Amino acid sequence: MNWIESLNKAIQYIESNLTDEITVNDIANHVYASCAHFQRVFSLAAGITIGDYIRNRRLSLAGQDVLHTKDRIIDISTKYQYDSQESFTKAFKRFHGITPYSARKQGHQLKYFRPLTINFTIQGGFDEMNKMNKKFKSMEKLCEVLALGKLTGEPARIYWGYSHKVYAVTTTQGKYAVKALNPQRSSLEGVILMEKIVSIAAKRINAVPAKVFNDKIVQEIDGQQYLVFDWIEGEEIEYDDITPEHSRIMGAVLADIHQTDFSALNISSDVFPRQNLVEWNFYLQKGKESGAVWVDLLKENIDMLSDYYAKGIEASNSLTEKNIISHCVLDPRHVIWQGYTPYLVDWEDAGMINPLYDFLNTAVHWSEHGGEKDSDRFSAFAQGYDVKNKFSAANWRNVIYKRYLEPLNWLAFNLERSLNSTDPEDCQMGAGQAEDMIREAISYSGRAAKLEKWFSEL
Repeated sequence: MNWIESLNKAIQYIESNLTDEITVNDIANHVYASCAHFQRVFSLAAGITIGDYIRNRRLSLAGQDVLHTKDRIIDISTKYQYDSQESFTKAFKRFHGITPYSARKQGHQLKYFRPLTINFTIQGGFDEMNKMNKKFKSMEKLCEVLALGKLTGEPARIYWGYSHKVYAVTTTQGKYAVKALNPQRSSLEGVILMEKIVSIAAKRINAVPAKVFNDKIVQEIDGQQYLVFDWIEGEEIEYDDITPEHSRIMGAVLADIHQTDFSALNISSDVFPRQNLVEWNFYLQKGKESGAVWVDLLKENIDMLSDYYAKGIEASNSLTEKNIISHCVLDPRHVIWQGYTPYLVDWEDAGMINPLYDFLNTAVHWSEHGGEKDSDRFSAFAQGYDVKNKFSAANWRNVIYKRYLEPLNWLAFNLERSLNSTDPEDCQMGAGQAEDMIREAISYSGRAAKLEKWFSEL
């Protein structure tokens, strides 16, 4: 059997076992190949790792189940081999850009990743692409102006974050990550400052700054501003796949960021001024006028959200530690792994932050996901950071209450986004994110006690 037949046989085997537990070793054995050799050949032929292929197919089929069946979300998550509904929701949102609950409620059109068929065809050199999607003409021009080579395929959307659109771009000269900046999310000055932060951090950790062309970080083509990054080959890890060792490594990375000298940027480290309360009733009224999908959920929980926000601000204002510069949103979608070596990407939220809060927020991202491993991962993260020595007298209860502000500030941003964005896709994403953040705030209230217990056990 030749390798093309073997790959297609492997794909058929995967299709027959998508709702069963399946390993790369199982697939390789099915086609009588060594595991390592099979993975290399599959990635070379398909342009995607075998793990990503299986994940994409499962999430595609799960999306169809969400839209076209009445099965419970938790049953769908179990069907496609997710350990918890929470991990399934996070993976689903990263793939489809919306949670399964919101997709079902809104009848949202979801992505569909079709099964592959491997063929092998060689055509003449220097062939021009037959047809280029109009949406990416400016990106083709960007590659030409910056001498990055000619596009060899349509840029593929990747999800480093939700504020800007990022694409994997392959050219005749290499592969790049290109971020199309959202002008409603950040100013030119803010982007330049962010990239200065990354460049300094990169002297101490594996941070990935934007490329500089003609002494410029931000590139503008046809009125659209871009950042261009070297492509980092590796993989993202799903929440359920995070091990204590991943968490320990990320704790050490965060400690390195906190100890980095950013003084050359001349940014004041004074404690931020007191925050003002968000006018939730204002958004509720505007949402009613526009028929927003999140209105009922906001109305049902508005008193509780207002109470949480007030408690979060009170706790935030009681913290006296000097703010420091950090990544600020160091969750798994911002890290590319080569084995156990992490590369930090997408620093769009980099800036000043309270160090205690940054520790807690990042520790939660790398530990607390509703599984049995949560406590071990939290302890490993704290050990990697050496938190007992660095924050020996911290009032963690105030820090835990301050964390209420994360989903609520993000909620306020997305309420504004869904009401006022001029981009229909951005508006729709904002609406979906608003619903998610209301639920996140509700669920966090029940997790605060657990976090206090973990701190007491350190």
